[in-house]
Amino acid sequence: MYKFLCLPLMATAINLALAFFFIRSTPAAYANLIPVQYEGIGGDSFVCNIAGDNSCRAGIAQNILKEEAVPASDDPNLKEMPSINFKAYVRPDVSTFYREKPGSRRPNSHAFNGQAGKFINMTPERLNLYWDSGRGPGHFSGSVNGFEATGTATFPSHRFFYGKTNNPDEALCSFLVKVGTSVYFCDPYSDDQGEPGRAFSREKRDVKELSERDFEMYQRHKENLEFGNVYRDFTGSEWLGMYPRDPPRHKIWQADFFGQEHHVMTKETQFVELPPWEDLPRISPKPRAEGDDIPLKQYRSPESTLNITLRAVSCAPRIFEMRNFISHVEADHILMLTNRTHELHRSSTGDGNHPSERDNTRTSLNTWIYREETPIIDTIYRRVADVLQLDESLLRYRQHDEHPEIGTKGSIAEPLQMVHYDPGQEYTAHHDFGYNQMSHPNQPSRSINVLLYLNDVEEGGETSFPRWLNAETTEGLDVKPEKGKAVLFYMLLPDGNSDDLTQHAALPVIKGEKWMSNLWIWDPFKE
Repeated sequence: MYKFLCLPLMATAINLALAFFFIRSTPAAYANLIPVQYEGIGGDSFVCNIAGDNSCRAGIAQNILKEEAVPASDDPNLKEMPSINFKAYVRPDVSTFYREKPGSRRPNSHAFNGQAGKFINMTPERLNLYWDSGRGPGHFSGSVNGFEATGTATFPSHRFFYGKTNNPDEALCSFLVKVGTSVYFCDPYSDDQGEPGRAFSREKRDVKELSERDFEMYQRHKENLEFGNVYRDFTGSEWLGMYPRDPPRHKIWQADFFGQEHHVMTKETQFVELPPWEDLPRISPKPRAEGDDIPLKQYRSPESTLNITLRAVSCAPRIFEMRNFISHVEADHILMLTNRTHELHRSSTGDGNHPSERDNTRTSLNTWIYREETPIIDTIYRRVADVLQLDESLLRYRQHDEHPEIGTKGSIAEPLQMVHYDPGQEYTAHHDFGYNQMSHPNQPSRSINVLLYLNDVEEGGETSFPRWLNAETTEGLDVKPEKGKAVLFYMLLPDGNSDDLTQHAALPVIKGEKWMSNLWIWDPFKE
């Protein structure tokens, strides 16, 4: 593992010296400025007496190129849990998000009171989960195998029940969602009714009826629930995974305070002119040797590199904006590809491997675009890999000698999910992650989402994070959809737990239309 320490970038006053480095043409009015000090990585400082001082800019550039994201296992907020061999992620004090002394501010409550709901089936049989609206039969939410779990976004006072697949009207276990409890379990083998999250069971069973294998799985869930209680007492957050779970293998950019910036340089420059259609054949992405020319260079920006700024807009959950991540030409190409060769279908909900039925929580249309479809799509995947500090081969099918430690040759990235919203269409607050299956010891899960906005929306259509941690407002964090912008957020915490605060919504489009795409990255691999 690489052991890089990424300290915060801090700029005093206005960071015009850094802006000059990133923007080729700076207005003449900026030519003579008061001295500006820039504190770089590792504590090195640079003072630019004149904004156009090339040596100063070169020093800053060299310093920026050293910047690395932090391996998840090295996150400074991982703390050793007492009497358990596990480092848990403890969220920092909200005051530090404002670069203030811990304890000087308190987090605001949220106007939105939604939460995750994880429902564990602690029986050997396959069951169906239903939402009980109180009006007629239950609404089917998903099926789950024995000793596995499913879940959905929910609210306090919601009621659910597990029904048998051969008799859906008969509820085996009933759940009442409560504030502060996201994990619920159907355990007809235990009489302990005082545990948080326990369902009311209509059957009482003898644990001796379980086979040796089933009893082992049952015990694993009991131990996981016990770990979850200790984890919640230690961190203040619920454990949504299966213990033990390794930290994510990928690195994670730090979001220590609002407005914190990181800078990435990539050779995957932007297309500024659309190549003829015949120059955009389907490809098989392969590694590039050092010194290889990038494809279709004549249609790209003349610069040899592209500089990308990640700006933290939220610290919990960890969310970054990247303006002008894709060019307008690239955005238009994605839309052209969508409308020319793909058919849009009504969107469904789910975690990628377990889609559920279509319902009114998601009223958009979608389709999928694969990395191999054109060199422009391949470029976007490579650019994403550079920002995430991943080897691009992880985002495609690999040869046997490429990262054999992953244990699979498949991509850890999904195809681009194209989504279209017309006025009035939306996707209510939800989570993108699923719930780890006990049958998978590595517990693969969606870990990162990179949103790409492909057009400017006249009104509405924001991506809203209603539960972001802050000390100033009860309202959600609303990210405006702007053509070319990307939004990066991490769904796994540095300890491997799913981040409940990543619950987000696509707000209704009021005027115009909205085109965007999701690029989901899995850890440690995709099922």
